[in-house]
Amino acid sequence: MTSFNHYALGAVADWLHRVVAGIAPAAPGYRSILFRPRPGGGLTHASAVHLTPYGRASIAWRIVDGTLHVEVEVPTGTTAMIDLPGHPPFPVRSGLHTVARELSLPASVQASH
Repeated sequence: MTSFNHYALGAVADWLHRVVAGIAPAAPGYRSILFRPRPGGGLTHASAVHLTPYGRASIAWRIVDGTLHVEVEVPTGTTAMIDLPGHPPFPVRSGLHTVARELSLPASVQASH
């Protein structure tokens, strides 16, 4: 049996959620959520879901032809900030939000699928 409570495994899972997928609490209990994906290392897509006390929070992103496409789900009763590389962060309220922004990443990261 594997426990994600052990630092060695929990730290990796935390990094995948907060950095690669880009979902983290901005206030205690996920009352406010930070969506801040940081593509790199050849990754062209990622997603994560977190069940907060307010409901499901999720993010899914992909890079297509140098554009970062992001979809976030913000639970009812919460707020969120979307912070995409090279662009100013902006607030959103509960609901489903889709955003696309151009990236200036190395060609090795810019995929077209």
